[in-house]
Amino acid sequence: MIVMSHRDFYKLKHAESDVEFLINRKLLIHKQLEKPARTYAVYTDLHGSYEKFLQWLKNGMGYTRIAVSEILGNDYGPDIYALYERLLLVIDRDRVSAIQAYLNGEMEEFDHRLYFFAQVPSRFVDTLEALEGKKLTRKRVLKDLLNLLRAITRGDEHRIFKAIPKTYQENMLKLYFQKDTATYEALLDGVADNRKIYHMFSAILVKLIIVNMLEKHVNLGDTFDRGDGADKLIDFYRAYFDAEVLSPPLHYIWGNHDLLWLGASVGNPILCVTALRISLRYNNMDFLYRYGFSVDKLKEFALDCYHLTPTGAYTKSGMETSGYSLDDAKKMAKVLLVLETKLTLQCLREALTIGGQIDYIPHEARFSSLLQLMPAGIAEDEDEWAAFMADNPLYSDVYFPTIDADHPERLTKAEQELVDDLVRQFTTLPRFQDHMKWLFWKGEMYRVVDNTLYYHAALPATDNMELAQIKGMKGKGLLDWLQRDLKRIGEKQKAGQDPTLREKMLLWFLWCGAESPFFCKSKMATLERAIFKKEEAAADTLTTWKEEKDRYYEYIRDDRFLNQILREFHAEKLVMGHTPVKTAEQGRLSDALMAFVIDGGASPAYGDRGAVLIHTPDWVYLTFHPSLEELMQAEDEHRLPDVKIMPLETQGKGLLRDMEKGYFLRQELEAINELLENRIDAVYGNFFRREEG
Repeated sequence: MIVMSHRDFYKLKHAESDVEFLINRKLLIHKQLEKPARTYAVYTDLHGSYEKFLQWLKNGMGYTRIAVSEILGNDYGPDIYALYERLLLVIDRDRVSAIQAYLNGEMEEFDHRLYFFAQVPSRFVDTLEALEGKKLTRKRVLKDLLNLLRAITRGDEHRIFKAIPKTYQENMLKLYFQKDTATYEALLDGVADNRKIYHMFSAILVKLIIVNMLEKHVNLGDTFDRGDGADKLIDFYRAYFDAEVLSPPLHYIWGNHDLLWLGASVGNPILCVTALRISLRYNNMDFLYRYGFSVDKLKEFALDCYHLTPTGAYTKSGMETSGYSLDDAKKMAKVLLVLETKLTLQCLREALTIGGQIDYIPHEARFSSLLQLMPAGIAEDEDEWAAFMADNPLYSDVYFPTIDADHPERLTKAEQELVDDLVRQFTTLPRFQDHMKWLFWKGEMYRVVDNTLYYHAALPATDNMELAQIKGMKGKGLLDWLQRDLKRIGEKQKAGQDPTLREKMLLWFLWCGAESPFFCKSKMATLERAIFKKEEAAADTLTTWKEEKDRYYEYIRDDRFLNQILREFHAEKLVMGHTPVKTAEQGRLSDALMAFVIDGGASPAYGDRGAVLIHTPDWVYLTFHPSLEELMQAEDEHRLPDVKIMPLETQGKGLLRDMEKGYFLRQELEAINELLENRIDAVYGNFFRREEG
């Protein structure tokens, strides 16, 4: 396979561009390379927390407070800062709410191009007048807003050109550069001497500040599971980030739960029943109903199969249910777990016949042994259960009427019909399929942004602190190989083609395989926790609840191993998600190197908090966000919530030329210079008129 160089890519991209465009693009790149690095937000593991994410956006992901306090310095007290924050909040919150209303069907359309012409809530005017009540003149407020704009855009007028309508460009640029003092002051006077113009122009300034605050977002994955808003999150991602203008780009890094749902969407039957079982366990079923899923057949089968309440642990303790009783939920979840176990062994045995890079033999042996341990032939009688468990204290559940002692992996006819129905739903429901196609297209295994490496969970390691190999691949090479496979599976899905068994089982492996960079544990002990008692199960590696972590999770706090990873990816820093932490101290992986875990537990199942990493050219901050209730209360009170802001590292004002973006700009510049070398002579010869004598 021939891989095109980045320079050749840009040569092809600009092959049809005229010389005037190439010259202008060349000069713009020269200027951009000397600009400071970008400001962007990084977060992870939303797990369906839609309302929480909207609140984060409405509060500038925590950057609003940082920007106001840093840029306006020590000029004011907390009351003035709070009013400037409110100016930004009014417009930021209104924009997010407008997109939300559009997605809810309450607005006919939302067009990012109309952003500067959209109405502004009257609270904005009230806040401006409150600043005047604090003895700040209109000119002083305008100058403060312009200072905010200059600092946030780092003096890059290109960001003004890209954002603001032409109507405002000339005057805005005069104010932005403030080089001609007389003109600058005259323009400010012209705005300030008319109250209504002052209000309108201030709103335009704040809109320009908002649209430039965060230049991109990096989402480290796990939109699905635990919470009920995964579908709404994907709709919002697409509306907010995928617009052609006035929306920041999004880098989306797949998480392990994303891979589970992607696998279900291409028809892996194990992952179909697993995804549904986890949703049932955490009672986040409403989003499935919005997709069009029906669990009527599952419920009918479960109630026919189990008349007594299952004794095992199949649902989350204390979890309320909607649409069915907790007793019904336990029965439905048990059906799904039994199916999951049977299907896993079936598919593993089939996968072993086709070969490939993944070694499924240990997995097959484990599930074969587990199924052999599941009792068969016991009647649905509580006294018989109690007697069996008294003689066999390992078990917390012993009633499995669909298990055949001779062939425990076989599905009954009714079970097969149920599985076929679930797979059909996962592979055909239009809105769900549309979302999964987007997630295949948008997602990545990892991303390096401004010399910082981002991935979701882990990289398998050996006992001697080396990156582990899977069929000769490790580290970056392993992730690149997996990404190529996943993108190919996504292309098949988009084209309406059925992925192969090998491809479907790759997604299962990525979800729960011991060497998967999304998991990196000895096993996923779901079945063991459900049907075995913890203390008795601990006596055997087969039955134990304990999931032994890969050595990665130990070594990642060792600078020697961290440096090995950074060298592998040509990065200087590392940020990951996946493992919830409560404080920045817990999340710091190294005192000497910038390496962090930033999963702050956004979902209620993980603590209802959440963390966002903010990269600016000057600092790296970790912002810890409060509960959803506190966030919504702050919005009702028109103020910023209590966001804990922790500076982590000074950046040293790095330039774009030293960052990942700078590399691509330099490659583009080389391509443009080569194209100009071949084309400029003809234009140059026609540009000057030859004179006689």
